[in-house]
Amino acid sequence: MFFNLAARITYFLKDFSLYLLLDFIAIVTFIFMSYKLYKAKIDKKSQTIYLSLSFTIVIIILVFSLSEAYFRYVYDEPDGLGFLKVDKRWHQRHDVFNNYFFRDRNFEVEKPAGVTRIAVMGDSITQGGGIENVEDRFSNILEEKLKSAEKKVEVYNLGKSGYDTTEEIKQYENVRHLKFDILIWEYFINDIQPQTSTGTPILVKHSKKAKIVQFLSDRSFLFDYVYWRFSQRYQNTFKELATADIDQYSNQSVLENHKKEITEFIDSLNKDKIKVVVIMFPSNFLIGPSYPSHIHQIMGDYFRKQGVIFIDLLPDLKDKNKKTLMASKFDPHPNEFVHKIAAERLFERIIFFIK
Repeated sequence: MFFNLAARITYFLKDFSLYLLLDFIAIVTFIFMSYKLYKAKIDKKSQTIYLSLSFTIVIIILVFSLSEAYFRYVYDEPDGLGFLKVDKRWHQRHDVFNNYFFRDRNFEVEKPAGVTRIAVMGDSITQGGGIENVEDRFSNILEEKLKSAEKKVEVYNLGKSGYDTTEEIKQYENVRHLKFDILIWEYFINDIQPQTSTGTPILVKHSKKAKIVQFLSDRSFLFDYVYWRFSQRYQNTFKELATADIDQYSNQSVLENHKKEITEFIDSLNKDKIKVVVIMFPSNFLIGPSYPSHIHQIMGDYFRKQGVIFIDLLPDLKDKNKKTLMASKFDPHPNEFVHKIAAERLFERIIFFIK
């Protein structure tokens, strides 16, 4: 414990040295100026003004340093894009990966007799983007509900942040040997993105900063947070990403290739006698009167023709205030409330074919 504490203190002194030095200089300068003013032959009123001004500057510097320390070592918040330094800290604190590099407990190769093993495949929604406690994800809630209904199940979360359909399928092949009985596939609007994703250039473009901004951002968590919170580029990124995703469904070549890839995967699952359930989450960012509900119709019709169970969460969420659905005011990932609804809808559909 002593060595751990010593290591932490050493790290803090090194990492925060610039601000500690600034505070030290400010305090020493204030003491020196106070002494000089005390000795100076100037009227009392002028002394008071100079002292007050000096004291105010010192307080501002100290408050800035304390705020920096708070954002650097205490505060964390997901942002949905990965632009902010506090987002990286959130993931460092809350994302713990298992023996298969998924955000879940360790997976066992041997399946106990009589157990129904369920895989939950998807992107950052499945992984639990914005959800601090993994027990609040829809996969974990579903497992608990099934066990409460006296079903012998194991639910393994295969969610991977940033993955699209192609990558999710490839990832599944790495765990196919775990002998799943049911595959729950979380689908999202941007899953159609091809390997040459139109979203990646948008993220790269908007994450770039002017040199002076980058310089300050690299050295201050507080500055980085304030910059992105007041930058219109942050919201513009979400808008451009949404437009790029929606446009893919009007591109018949992309859409047909997307469907073909899904069909081949479902066929392989059918050969393995794996029951497939698809659950589609709406985009919280787009919730409103102009929501592209036709995409849900397109994919819902397609999945049903493939003989899989399709659950659409749009009817449950379309009339809600999107702020009540988001993981945080800056992260449009679904929050615990949405995950709970998803788990309930899944439970209602799969409870009947689990022994």
